[in-house]
Formats: sequence, structure tokens, C-alpha cells
Amino acid sequence: MILPALLLIAGSEAPDVEVDEPSYEHDCSAQPKQDFELRLVASDIHYAGIGFGAYSNEPVLNIEFSETGYDKFAAVQKGRIGKRFALCFEDKLLSTPVLNEYIYGRTAQVSGGYTIEEITELQTRMNKDTETTEEP
Repeated sequence: MILPALLLIAGSEAPDVEVDEPSYEHDCSAQPKQDFELRLVASDIHYAGIGFGAYSNEPVLNIEFSETGYDKFAAVQKGRIGKRFALCFEDKLLSTPVLNEYIYGRTAQVSGGYTIEEITELQTRMNKDTETTEEP
């Protein structure tokens, strides 16, 4: 699993201790939903596109949220600056990025160690799933 910068892993904990950080093996389909999970479905994404970081020139994933997608993202952001959250799409863990700063608009950028192939795969998957939910 790759560590995106935009969008730190809890050590091993006793089974009865509540963890407030996702792990690399986090199960996005498990119930109940945790406070640190951003569970998105196709209707939460207007568009996902490939870009390059302004300073690093590394591949990034640009995401434009729908209104409901942004509402979900806004709820997850509370109190998470400098902490990880689980970025789930269609019940699959995409990454466990660190939230560097609050995002106030409907767009976000996921960066940090992705190859162009990995970004292209994520972008294709998100747009493919988004296209299937759009009305003609």
C-alpha cells in the first residue's frame, strides 16, 4: 500500500482497545463505520483526474467530490490534521493518507509516492465507477 501525503499508522493494539487510526489492512466493508473512514461510492465523485504536484512534479490524483461526497469528507476531516484516515472507494481501501490541512472546497488532491501507473489505475477505476451511475 502506498502512503499518500495529502489526503501514520497505529501500532499493534490489544484487541479490546479502540484504534483511531486505520491500518494498511483496514476492512472498508466492515461495520460499524469508524470516525476515521471516508467511505465513498461512485455517486460521491464527480471526476477523478491525473495531475502532477506543483512543487514535487510527482503524479497526483485530483478528486472533485459531489455535494454528498464533500459532506462525507468534511465529517472525516474534523480533528484529523496530521492523522491518517482510511480512503475507501466502493468498499475497497485505496490508501491510508495523512490529512495535511483542512479542505474547504469540493476538490482534493492525493499525493505521495504514487507512480503514474498507480495514479492512472485509480483514476480509471474511479471514473469508470462514476460513469456507471450517471443518468443518460
